[in-house]
Amino acid sequence: MNKCRRPKSLGILAALFLVLIGSLVGCEKGNLGLKGGGISGTVIDSRTLVGVADVNVTAISGGDESGSSSGGESSSGTANKVTKYATTDSNGKYYFSGMRSDEWVLSYDKVGYEPIDQSASAAVKVVVVNSEVSHVPQVRMHRNYSNQYINIKGTLKDSVSGTSVTYGNTNIIIGNESFLNRLPTEFTSGFSVPVSTGQTRIIISVTGYRPTTLTYDNLITDMDLGVVQLQPETYSINGRWTDVPGWVSATGPTATVYAKSANRVIATATAVVGGEAGSAGFVLTGIPKGTSVSLEVEILGYKMNSPISIYPDSDFQGTIYQNLSLKSNFSQIMREVRVFYSNNSINSGDRVGAYCEETGTQWPETTVTNPAGGTLGTPQVVDLGTQAVPTGYYLNFVGYMTENAAGTLTNRVLVNDDGSLAQIVTIK
Repeated sequence: MNKCRRPKSLGILAALFLVLIGSLVGCEKGNLGLKGGGISGTVIDSRTLVGVADVNVTAISGGDESGSSSGGESSSGTANKVTKYATTDSNGKYYFSGMRSDEWVLSYDKVGYEPIDQSASAAVKVVVVNSEVSHVPQVRMHRNYSNQYINIKGTLKDSVSGTSVTYGNTNIIIGNESFLNRLPTEFTSGFSVPVSTGQTRIIISVTGYRPTTLTYDNLITDMDLGVVQLQPETYSINGRWTDVPGWVSATGPTATVYAKSANRVIATATAVVGGEAGSAGFVLTGIPKGTSVSLEVEILGYKMNSPISIYPDSDFQGTIYQNLSLKSNFSQIMREVRVFYSNNSINSGDRVGAYCEETGTQWPETTVTNPAGGTLGTPQVVDLGTQAVPTGYYLNFVGYMTENAAGTLTNRVLVNDDGSLAQIVTIK
């Protein structure tokens, strides 16, 4: 009798199937074939908060019981530690894939930055779970500026003249670095100084100018300060008006005073001449030390005879006192005034005249006579002729008849300086 036997091949297939099922179960529960997880993160600059590219990121696991490692990993020692590597992209982002389920410690390193290693307090620890991506908070790296230098430069200009400063002993201090006994033009090419973080002072001193201090934060890249305005060491001129006529003082005109050097105005002042408070002086400030100037003045009703020259000592920085006389330094702008005297009480044979009350200018007395073949008209007008008087101010013109107090009349008139013909003034 033939016995029925199972084919050997079926037994072998069954055995292989059971082994495969066990392996798959082991992949889910054990250590034979982890599904793996991932780690992602970003590295930024601590100052600019911009992503840092090309940072080397190292991930080291704490090890497990299997002693196995996946591709791209390296195992070390009996602890079965595994190391993986990544590099940040242009935005500072990095990513690890195929990471086994474990705690990983990340370290960061790039030339020019302070490294963050596994032992640092800022080291990043992250737990990886199978089939999940662990996101690491932003990591901030601090620049390392040791042994790094930058160039600081600028152009020095006179704040008054606007010209470049090209001569004079120059001392420049940048932070803790000093550059002494230099020429101003050397600053245009610049000075090399160590990188500095925080607040840094730049002190610039040039002969003939006041020291200038500039303050900047974080000198970590080359910097062109542009135009640096230097205030020249200066002196001042304190002026006082003298010989002011009464009619000028009563009006109190405003005068403008200019200090000129090489036909260029370098200082200006205005001041009231006379007025209720009395004659006020003026002060011209900010005149560069050692600069000779000429004073020119504009004032109502006057023209200056010639500019007044001021010659200070080369190192003088104080105040020069200068008087300006309206009698000696100026000439009045004059105009012919033709006076007519009109009075209904004029009779033939009367003597009439006129004068300017402020200046004392006198018009000659005239004896009134009837014109040939006629009589005095009504109103009766007498032409007293012309005399020159100052312009620009209101003046009182007084007409009178001798031996007749009732014949005294006054007319207050502004004498203009804008005409070539005699100005007509009628007293009536």
